Amino acid sequence: MFLALRRIHVSASDFPRSRRFYGETLGLPEAGGFENDWVEFALGPLLLKLTPLRPGEVPARNQVAAVFSTWSLDETIAKLKERAVTVTRPPMDEFTGRSAEILDPDGYRIIVFQASDLHPDEDWVPMSQVDDLVKQKIHARKKREQARASGRSKKGARRPAPRKPAPKKAARHARTAKKKPAKKPAVKKAVKKKAKGRRR
Repeated sequence: MFLALRRIHVSASDFPRSRRFYGETLGLPEAGGFENDWVEFALGPLLLKLTPLRPGEVPARNQVAAVFSTWSLDETIAKLKERAVTVTRPPMDEFTGRSAEILDPDGYRIIVFQASDLHPDEDWVPMSQVDDLVKQKIHARKKREQARASGRSKKGARRPAPRKPAPKKAARHARTAKKKPAKKPAVKKAVKKKAKGRRR
């Protein structure tokens, strides 16, 4: 059902302070970020994404979320509902794919995520490298489409086999007609009949 543990997401009440804590105090290397909107710390294949709290939110244990990736978000959420798992947010579209939220028995948030076709989620890359990899994937897709299109045009451009000119066929028929005269056998039969009459 799940492919991998994708990342840990932490919402901070004081973004600069938490950034210093994870980056300097704990010594996690920053792998990417954008101003004061978000920052990612990479340690092995797992990423920790730090974002500021949204207006009106307060720090609580449900601000920390484990993110799991899946091939089919709708199918996974349906299976989890059958198992009586609490779904706090139904599937919704994001920039890089679709996601939903569920709770574990202690109320910790878990995000279930399905990457879009172009999002390089399976490559385990920080968000700062997504744009370049998306461009590469779009370029590769265009090349495949061009190759298919050129293959179709080559098949359609096959020339039909050249036909032999009609005058030659007529000449050939004329030659065969001369070789097999139709009147000679009739003359021979007539001669034989005359010979038989003389013998009588």
